[in-house]
Amino acid sequence: MSFLKTVGVGLFSNRLGLKTLRCKQEVSILKRYISKKKYQWPEFREEDLEEEFMRGSGPGGQSVAKTNNCVQIKHLPTGIVVKSHESRSQSENRKFAREKLAYQLDIFYNKENSFHAISQREAEQSKKVAKGKARKRLELKREFKERKDQETKEGEGFDNQSE
Repeated sequence: MSFLKTVGVGLFSNRLGLKTLRCKQEVSILKRYISKKKYQWPEFREEDLEEEFMRGSGPGGQSVAKTNNCVQIKHLPTGIVVKSHESRSQSENRKFAREKLAYQLDIFYNKENSFHAISQREAEQSKKVAKGKARKRLELKREFKERKDQETKEGEGFDNQSE
């Protein structure tokens, strides 16, 4: 019996500024086979993005307070807005913002076949397996304890008869 299930990643329209993808990936029901590196993320064109730089806040001192290192990217065809201020470097924040945008576009277009949905299903499946193992272990412990109690009661009965 095969535990593999084929999941389509999706088709994206060029009209919306995304590359057409026809890809199938195998996802295991019991084990995790999909990874962020191997997953086919949606691609977008640079002319479909509106990028803004603004001043960030929080720890980091003068390099954060006086520089425009916070990046906000808007995907014009879908209207998805992503903001990133995880680093003091503007170039790193641009990279992080594009990664976040790809993640959000994947959720927007692929819905139940997105990376997020697949990883959530895998987490739920592994929780079910772990819960089943814990339930089985608990049942074995109960049975062991009952046998031990029964043996001690039988042992006490023999002691009382010998006296």
